[in-house]
Amino acid sequence: MALIAPLRTELSVRRATAVRVRAPRRVKPSDAAAAVLRTEKGPWRPELTPYLLEPLDQLGSREYRSVIFVGPARTGKTMTLILGGIAYVVTCAPGDMLVVQMSQDAARDFSRMDLDRAIRHSPELSSRLSPRARDDNTFDKFFRSGIALKLGWPAVSQLSSKTLQYVFLTDYDRPENAGNVDGEGPLFDLASKRTETYMSRGKTVAESSPGEDYTDAKYVRRGNEAPPARGILSLYNSGTRARWHWPCQHCDQHFEAAPGLSCFPMPEFDELTELVKRSDLMSLADQFAHVMCPHCGGSHDPTHRTAMNTPRLDGDRIRGATWLHEGESLVDCKLDGERRRSNSASYWLGGVSAAYQTWPSIVHAYLAAVLTYVRTGDEGPLKKTTNTDQGAAYLPRSAVARRGADHLMQRLEHWERGTAPAGVRFLTAAVDVQAHKFRVNFFGWGEGLQSWLIDRVEISRSRRPEGDGFAGLDPGAYVEDWDILIDEVINREFAAEGTGERLKPLIVGCDSGGREGVTINAYEFWRRLRGKGLQQRFRLVKGDPNLNAPRVRETWPDARGKQRGAGKGDVPVLMLNVNLIKDGVYGDLSREVPGPGYCHLPDWVPEAYFDEITAEIRTPKGWEKDDSHQANEDFDLHVYNRAMVIQLRAESIDWAKPPEWAMESTKRLEAIKSREQERIRQRSPDRPPRTNFVTQWR
Repeated sequence: MALIAPLRTELSVRRATAVRVRAPRRVKPSDAAAAVLRTEKGPWRPELTPYLLEPLDQLGSREYRSVIFVGPARTGKTMTLILGGIAYVVTCAPGDMLVVQMSQDAARDFSRMDLDRAIRHSPELSSRLSPRARDDNTFDKFFRSGIALKLGWPAVSQLSSKTLQYVFLTDYDRPENAGNVDGEGPLFDLASKRTETYMSRGKTVAESSPGEDYTDAKYVRRGNEAPPARGILSLYNSGTRARWHWPCQHCDQHFEAAPGLSCFPMPEFDELTELVKRSDLMSLADQFAHVMCPHCGGSHDPTHRTAMNTPRLDGDRIRGATWLHEGESLVDCKLDGERRRSNSASYWLGGVSAAYQTWPSIVHAYLAAVLTYVRTGDEGPLKKTTNTDQGAAYLPRSAVARRGADHLMQRLEHWERGTAPAGVRFLTAAVDVQAHKFRVNFFGWGEGLQSWLIDRVEISRSRRPEGDGFAGLDPGAYVEDWDILIDEVINREFAAEGTGERLKPLIVGCDSGGREGVTINAYEFWRRLRGKGLQQRFRLVKGDPNLNAPRVRETWPDARGKQRGAGKGDVPVLMLNVNLIKDGVYGDLSREVPGPGYCHLPDWVPEAYFDEITAEIRTPKGWEKDDSHQANEDFDLHVYNRAMVIQLRAESIDWAKPPEWAMESTKRLEAIKSREQERIRQRSPDRPPRTNFVTQWR
């Protein structure tokens, strides 16, 4: 049998065979990666990301069975921990490997764009790759030493019936099923089981920026502990809990380069919300983008980061940057204390240390997210920048300032029920459909989207005659019972305080679910409204189960061909991401000072109202009922009203030049009067008749 091209001589055969029995090389993983790893931009430079060298070197340790690294985006995690780890394994400590990406598409991209390029540009790696074509494909790489490198994604089929020495888990907090892969348990547990046969020589490596929220606003840090969040931070807490420490460039004392924004001289959140509304964000970012030493108060600008990130030893004294695991400390620049015992080496790096992002960019991203939150109540950008730029866990604003019923009852105001107080520009309404009644809340909205509860009613009697009166309401059985909403809700008028204007709700949001028959009748009622020209003022809503969905999106359900369902593709339904909208509502309820976003609460509501709007708490899975509460309809109705504001695009109003429907009552009445006068003038008999090209030449 002919030998394949690279093995034409006896010497080449002996060399190829020797690779399979060669003993592991006793080389530090970081030194091995520095010697062989190349990219299209040149050799890998370990000095750019010195904070990753110790985590990488744990691959060669027999003390730990796993390595956990938590850090922001743009830290070089993939290049160092994954590609650098692969380079070490291939050249020094051969063993079968599995790299788990967050999806199959991500695995394909990593293979083509990162791994293939690293092998192609690194002569030492490419020479060790098997020369057979079938041994090099997108998801499998085989090497001359006989080891295999497989690329996978979070699925039981990828993590079962395999014995591996190394498993690398990338972007651990990004897959939605990382906490429970196909019902078989957490991704990390499944991965570490694959390496168990190798005992202390097996390694499971997980890296990610934080992605899971925590909701305990009373949490107080103990030692190097991370907040009680699931995912990668939970793995970090189970390990040695190392934090990156910098030497001050003024006093030489070390201090923690902490995750989050604590290193920057940032004001408190409430003060910051006022600053971003009236200041230039770039100027603010430059103002806050410096790090203060907690020992001497010395200030460090972005040009100091490289020097502070550089490890440096002076004999047995640590003069430069270093990792300190929980239990360790520096006394006169000498390492002291006993490291927390664990079989997992865990590290948490803050965004302030990340090599590939600047301090002004971190601060600016946060300021922009704060401004978005102030204007719209959307916490999405805040969470994103906290996780990916700062490398920190996110505490939702609703949890930061959660207010109980008693606190809200202390700030009641007085206005006449059913009257729009001064400051109200427009109205919305929301309907909750129950078994035998409609629950309706009317809200007024003013400049900056501060809100007032105008009325809160229950409609329990229909217009169907029964005996000497009317029959009880049954929305699931009688579509005609819905007609009462036209007069009692859609066309109901409210007096505007201090003016002669009468206001109607611009738009009404109504829940389209409930007991059997409700959805069918809700759709049919909307069709009736279309015949009356009222369809745009009445919108059906439904909760969207997708946690990453937009706050409000319009759909046209089509249930034809199914046994149940009323959708024929002709009735629009607004799908609501209720978790995001509830975040905004609770943030508004938590505001202490009247102004944009503030919720004005009337003194005529019963105590039950306050129990209902505080009936839910924020959990990692979203908003859920508090164990001590049952009813939450008023909270839901506030959410539906807020959704109608989003649908009206009222969050983007320029309040210096608002549309007519959002003007002050007096200015709106003037605009209407002026328009009527212009219409009359256009019809005036004293006005010369218009001529056109035909009449002009008659």
